[in-house]
Amino acid sequence: MATPSNVPPPPSTMATLFPNFRDQEVQSAVKNLLTYSLVILIVPLASMFLLKQYFFEALLGFGANDALAYSAIIAVILVHVVLGIWLLAATKQEDRKKRENKQD
Repeated sequence: MATPSNVPPPPSTMATLFPNFRDQEVQSAVKNLLTYSLVILIVPLASMFLLKQYFFEALLGFGANDALAYSAIIAVILVHVVLGIWLLAATKQEDRKKRENKQD
């Protein structure tokens, strides 16, 4: 079946799937999301294992199971602290953007 010559070619797959990745705001949001994801994983896990090994077991002399339980509790609390800080920063950024848009 022949196609008429005035029909444009279909857009590329990448342009269809990722139309907004060239936008600076989208790139910034993706970078922020990636940073947040890494921070929310690495900080609590690292603190959990470091607290277990060096604080609860070595310094305080707790057993391995007790040290793991206490360090896990602190890691959960730390996840919520990181989440709260991140949400506060995002709220301040949104407020700043709203003020900039009002001034324009």
